Amino acid sequence: MNDAEYIERLVGALSKVPEKKLQLIEIANRFTKNGGLDYAALQDVQPQVNLAIAEARAYANATHTALGTLMQVKAEPCGT
Repeated sequence: MNDAEYIERLVGALSKVPEKKLQLIEIANRFTKNGGLDYAALQDVQPQVNLAIAEARAYANATHTALGTLMQVKAEPCGT
């Protein structure tokens, strides 16, 4: 695979990585009480929690794919 093909493959993989502002983090911040999660309040928004978990998993999978693609790129010294 030549450089152009590597770059195209990497850009394609990176374009599949979703935005890094994850809802799971926002939900955790919103439902923190006395230094811990307010599990009773989280039960009231369980559908949102489930979607946030799915979003985080999709982000992790896309990031893993992009990382695998990047690791396949062979590093060469500058100027070669």
